[in-house]
Amino acid sequence: MNTATPTVALYTKVLAGLLLLTLLTFLQPSWFHLSPGKTVEIQLLIAFMKVALVVVYYMHLRSEVEYLKWYVVMALVILMIFFLIVGIDVVHS
Repeated sequence: MNTATPTVALYTKVLAGLLLLTLLTFLQPSWFHLSPGKTVEIQLLIAFMKVALVVVYYMHLRSEVEYLKWYVVMALVILMIFFLIVGIDVVHS
């Protein structure tokens, strides 16, 4: 367990990163004229980076015990399985 106390400076840097990624989310389609599929891929990558910052720093997952981290991973795996099932259903309907 990491006992390092987060500082205001750390949270300010994380907030700045989130704001920059949000700005990139809005500007990316106008800067790079890609196919809709590639734009969606880039937007999802940016969204994943923002989610990772929020989970690690604001939800304090970085300093949690190991088994709790595995609970989060398992929840995400189950969520992805549900998305896969729904996606297969939508394609075949």
